[in-house]
Order: sequence, then C-alpha cells, then structure tokens
Amino acid sequence: MKFGTWLGAFLLAAVVGIPCAEAAPGYATANVNLRSGPDTDYPSVGVIPESDPIDVRGCLRDESWCDVIWAGNRGWVYSEYLSLDYRGEMRPLPDLGVAAFGIPVVAFAVNDYWNRYYVGRPWYAQRNRWFAYKPRPRPGWHAPPPGPRKAGWWRTGGYRSPPGMRPPMDHGWKPHPRGHGGKHPGPRPGDKRHDDHRRP
Repeated sequence: MKFGTWLGAFLLAAVVGIPCAEAAPGYATANVNLRSGPDTDYPSVGVIPESDPIDVRGCLRDESWCDVIWAGNRGWVYSEYLSLDYRGEMRPLPDLGVAAFGIPVVAFAVNDYWNRYYVGRPWYAQRNRWFAYKPRPRPGWHAPPPGPRKAGWWRTGGYRSPPGMRPPMDHGWKPHPRGHGGKHPGPRPGDKRHDDHRRP
C-alpha cells in the first residue's frame, strides 16, 4: 500500500471514530436497567431484556458496574447481570474478572460521558444537577479478591441482589433462543420486576 493511501485510511479511521480496542461481547442475564451512570439514581436509558447481546466496553475497578453498548445505546449495568462466553461456557463477569475477558478498567467522568453520549436526551437538560452528583458505592458489594477467584465469590460477605431484582443466574445460564420473529420471550416465571428498583 502506498504511503498516501495508508495515511488516508488512518485519517478516515480517526474521523469516523473506529475504536482501537474491540468490545467484549456478552448478554444480559435478566431484564435490567441501563443507567446513565454507575448508580441507580442516574436516569435510565432503557431496560435491557434478558438475553439481549451487549458489548462491554469497561468496568469500574471494583467491578460493581460496567460501561456497555446495547442496541446503539451507551450506559452502565450491574456487572453480575452480564454473562460472557469463557471456553464454551457462559459465566457471570465477576466470576472470572475483567482481565479474563480482556475488558479494561475504566473511570466514570460524568461531564465527559454525558457530553459524548446524551446530548439531546430528555435528562440532559438537568445535566448541572448530575454533573454535581457523586455516585455512591454499591450496598453489599465488595472489590474482587486478589489472585484466582472462586465462582460466586461476589455472593459472599454481605452481598444481596439489587432491590426488585431476582438473584443473578449461576452456572448453566444460556441466552434464550430468538424465536417468533426475533421477539424476546419475556420474563421468566418468578420475575417480579423488569428493572433494578423502579421502572424507567
């Protein structure tokens, strides 16, 4: 390839924003809110149906929340409701951790994040309130242990599932097949709510 052609391709990539690192593909294991920040007080972007595919772009250092792309929307989801393929088996993200899936550790800067992804959204008009808001640590969540992890480590030490949510799936969870024209089959029996603690 000639230098001029190569340079043109590089500049095109920079202009259209082709990402340098690929996202980690996964699935939602419950009907869960996609939040506009890593706290349940942030406005909901929408409810991700169980088994919908998600691209995981990064997680907080304590792996309590992850930054994801779903159906063209960007936002934050509870990590234990994200499942990824590991050697042919679907595993909850915290079981193995971000390093096992090649997911980066990221921080949340609300003004940068909202200005990138939410300009024009209904809640963007209240951005000054949210720019001043300080996300809270998740109740009952603790940082991953050092070294190798035991499956379900995050279920110990005072963990409780978020209000209104059933406990996350353990081993053996698989995405629902997409029958009936690709429509989602709906909540599983026993699901009381389809979001973390309130409807969007």
